[in-house]
Amino acid sequence: MYDPGMVQPMRDEMTRAGFKELRTAKDVDALVAEKDSTKLIFINSVCGCAAGIARPALIESLKNEILPQNLTTAFAGNDVEAVDRAREYFVGYTPSSPCMAVFRDSKLVHIVERHHIEGQTVETLAKVLTSAYDKYCGEQIDESVEIYDPLADLEITVEKAKQQIAENSELAVLDLRAPNETEQGKIEGALMVDEKLGQEIVSNWPRDREIIVYCQHGQRSLTTTQFLKTQGFQNVYTLKGGFEAWQNS
Repeated sequence: MYDPGMVQPMRDEMTRAGFKELRTAKDVDALVAEKDSTKLIFINSVCGCAAGIARPALIESLKNEILPQNLTTAFAGNDVEAVDRAREYFVGYTPSSPCMAVFRDSKLVHIVERHHIEGQTVETLAKVLTSAYDKYCGEQIDESVEIYDPLADLEITVEKAKQQIAENSELAVLDLRAPNETEQGKIEGALMVDEKLGQEIVSNWPRDREIIVYCQHGQRSLTTTQFLKTQGFQNVYTLKGGFEAWQNS
């Protein structure tokens, strides 16, 4: 458990904005069971980078015309019982904090995980949230609304990646996987990235070089792609679904 005094300002930031705290499993169960209502559960955390974006983005999102009827929060590491129970309702998702989950009645309809938060701006994350509110939190679900995906511009599908690899001999394909993962195979011509190559890329590669990055499932490569973007690389993409998707194509 974190020092309660240390996390209190982070709690206060959300309660001042109108969020109700969930402290027990019973609190979470009662919220999710509530019929004919929409809910937002924010798993708050001390993470300086992700939570430092998540809290102000949530507050910014409250300017939207359509909002969840119930704004709630629990603090990872302190509200252990409530957080554990909330995660039981986040079926199919790996526990992470911070994260935001939108429910309509008792059904989870959208979740923003930590890896979707990292590397984003407050404005971009608020746009993701408000698009989810517009789609799921009105009188009816609005199927015409597309959830804003800031990662869409960072990802490349297997089909498109194969096409670009075939057409562009200068394109660099970077494999982030550990040696034991490569026993399953690799993309032909891919460069295995170690510390030395990583330093070489950041220090010396031209910023307009076209790059595709992949790992096993796509999460590590997404983080690396976001990092390379911050270093000025203009044409870098992560392989959507990773090598697993490549194998299954």
